[in-house]
Amino acid sequence: MTARANTVAVGYLHALLDYARGHGLAVDTLLAELPFDAADRDARVTEATGAALFDRAATLLGDDALGLHVGEQVRPGHYGALGFVAMNCAHLGEALEALRRYQALVIDLGGVELQRGATALTLSWNPGTDGPYRQLAEFNLAGLVSFSRWMAGAQARPLRIDVMYAQPADTREHARVLGCPVRFSQACYRVTLPAAALDAPLIQPDPAMRELMQRLADQQLRALPRGEDWLAQARAQIARRLRQPPVELDAVAGALALSSRSLQRRLQAEGLRFSQLVDEVRRELAERHLADAALDLTDIAFLLGYSEQTAFQRAFKRWTGTTPAQWRTQHCRRVSRA
Repeated sequence: MTARANTVAVGYLHALLDYARGHGLAVDTLLAELPFDAADRDARVTEATGAALFDRAATLLGDDALGLHVGEQVRPGHYGALGFVAMNCAHLGEALEALRRYQALVIDLGGVELQRGATALTLSWNPGTDGPYRQLAEFNLAGLVSFSRWMAGAQARPLRIDVMYAQPADTREHARVLGCPVRFSQACYRVTLPAAALDAPLIQPDPAMRELMQRLADQQLRALPRGEDWLAQARAQIARRLRQPPVELDAVAGALALSSRSLQRRLQAEGLRFSQLVDEVRRELAERHLADAALDLTDIAFLLGYSEQTAFQRAFKRWTGTTPAQWRTQHCRRVSRA
């Protein structure tokens, strides 16, 4: 399939504009040659445009770690309704679920998966675009980490972060800002937190404000330009249902507020069948999970909705022409050489 045309909210990019202004860079200079109106906070631009804005600012400010520096200063207002929903949750686990549910309001990440284990929880995503755009990606990661710490304190410190882009020459600011080991050239973005962080209380939760902001966030989510959003949402719904098979078209269509026939027509327009989309999601998640050495093949088979490991192995060989164990060995070898 072709790369997705992901978008970014202009209001989210104001975190960069605020930072640039505070460091002596005129916003007009920064925005020169870039095709959007910064005054319209509700507008959206392509991810490539947002990335170009960060890259231009990094050059003009002479700061190769700009994304990290902007991200560590993010506050709720930069996330709009999403930020205010998250900060008014009772515990960090609820806030992370809100971030997963409403992340498209600020930037399309291709669907964020939140997994809870006995000792750790992970947030993972793969934008599926022409990137990776390092500065923009580091802004997202540093913003997530800093906002989580601001809401819940030291318990929100990650154990490890995986990124899709290659290791830059200087990683000292990664260690300082993110506060954990970072693995580069990985199959997806993944933030791993201690399981105990789920229950970390937030500083000043307000249930009434959360309910109000959640209604606003739901309204804004429904109003997002449809474009390919419905397809990303369908993929996310399939991913969430894989662990409790069967994954049925009727259930996915209902979650998208579509009839089954409407979803089938949309898939047909994209040259897809529902079974094919389920296969694509399974393959993407399989490769993502295989990149995590902590998961064995039995665990991965379960996460993908297979009753037996052998069924997973047959499917994976059909997709890739190799076994899961061989793919993992080859991938790890490539990463170690990067």
